[in-house]
Order: sequence, then structure tokens, then C-alpha cells
Amino acid sequence: MKTLKILLIYLVLAAAAAIPSFAEMSGQLGVGYGREFRENVDLSQYEFFYRYPLRYKTTLADYWQVSTDLEFVGALLREAGSGNDGTGRFSIMPQVVVSPHKMVNFIFGFGTGYMAGRTHFSDNDLGGHFLFNGKVGVQLVLGEHWGLEYDYYHQSNAGIYDRNDGLNMHQLAFSYSF
Repeated sequence: MKTLKILLIYLVLAAAAAIPSFAEMSGQLGVGYGREFRENVDLSQYEFFYRYPLRYKTTLADYWQVSTDLEFVGALLREAGSGNDGTGRFSIMPQVVVSPHKMVNFIFGFGTGYMAGRTHFSDNDLGGHFLFNGKVGVQLVLGEHWGLEYDYYHQSNAGIYDRNDGLNMHQLAFSYSF
């Protein structure tokens, strides 16, 4: 219960920090599919995300754009052969986006979240419901609104529970900017 309270406080503070920039910028909606590659290759993740732009944006060396956003994620983790039951994951991740060209974005993020269901799979014992996650990715901008990205996704509990197997996933995602 204590970790849930900490997560809720974190979510409220992050959302409050983002509110003043709402009128200035647009967001990005997306869907993604990821697959565990280290231990439990039968574990897949299906996610829906919304990236909310934050205020910080600057230009470096006359052409490198650096900006920040806040990614809200709802995901379903499923393990093949487990009776088709899955578990939900909800997370929030502040991100830095570095753009060396208007058609390429590098995404770096670190956040926290909550598993709303089982946390033990055949080859992965995530330890508990509270989690930390990180992402490193590259996004190709396909026209005015669409994007295709590859992400390396990591999730663990940073040792706050007795078990901490973690997840490491390759993930593909499509996004729409508006």
C-alpha cells in the first residue's frame, strides 16, 4: 500500500509539472509490441502510450534539437502457454528527445510504474507490483504525423523486493503526432 501511495504522489507531481505547456504544444499517441529476449522468450508486451510534450526545448550546435516529454503507458504482458491470462502495467516516464535531423529522434527515458496483476512468470519473477523502467530508442518520422520506432526497454524493481529478475525487451512502436 505504501508503494502505491508513492506512485500516486509521483504521478500527480509529474502531471502538475506538465500542465502549463498544454496550450503550446501537441502530443503523440502510439502502440507498441515488445518481446523479452534474455530469459523468457515467451513473454510479450502490448502497449498503448501517450507522450505529452513538456516545456524544455533547445537547439544545440545550430541543428540538434533537444526536447522533453512525459510518456504515459498502459500495457498488457502475456506469456505464451500460460492459459492466455495476462497482467497490466501502468507507468509514467519522463523522456529526453534528441533530434539530429527533423526525420530522426533519439529517445531516452527513465520512469516508474505499477503492475496490476501477476508479477511471476515462468522464467521471470519481477518481485512485486512497483517497478522502475527505462527506454532507449530511435524514432523515424514518416511524414507529417506518423512515426516508427525501435526501443530497448528494461524493467525491474531495483532491488526493493526479494526477487528482481527484471525484463529486457526489444520493442517496435507506431505513433501519430497531432
